[in-house]
Amino acid sequence: MSPEALKRRADLRLSESPERVFPGIWTSGEVEERSEPEGRSPHHLVRRGQDWAPDPYRDDLSLVLETGAGLFVVCGCCHAGLLNTLTHVRRHFGEDPVGIAGGTHLIGAGREQLARTITRLRELHSPVLHVNHCTGPVAFVALGQAFEGRVFHCPAGTSLEL
Repeated sequence: MSPEALKRRADLRLSESPERVFPGIWTSGEVEERSEPEGRSPHHLVRRGQDWAPDPYRDDLSLVLETGAGLFVVCGCCHAGLLNTLTHVRRHFGEDPVGIAGGTHLIGAGREQLARTITRLRELHSPVLHVNHCTGPVAFVALGQAFEGRVFHCPAGTSLEL
């Protein structure tokens, strides 16, 4: 589809701040503060002039859904880092999510990072987790053991009732 055809079909706006997409549905905006580990890959590069540089993942954002039970965060791949994303959501929306769905990019996380993630999620009152692809099997098992009955596989095409 050409850029012109896309512009006729959608109102595309780049924004570093959260943006309301529809009543009760927001983009997270750019996750700027990243004091926790990120979901980096040495294979993710962007052009900088004639050279290649590590992707800063400035475009890594999530959807934030306002539900009757509280906020629900839908992550893409969480390259900005799951804990960084959750801190960002609290800062901009004033509360922690009751649920998270999508990729958490914990596939390469070591024991320390997994332990820190579990500790932090417990501080958030153990949100329900519907995780997929880039979470990885080791993180899925660790999360499942830590939050028994609150962690679910969420492959593409899964329907969730919120």
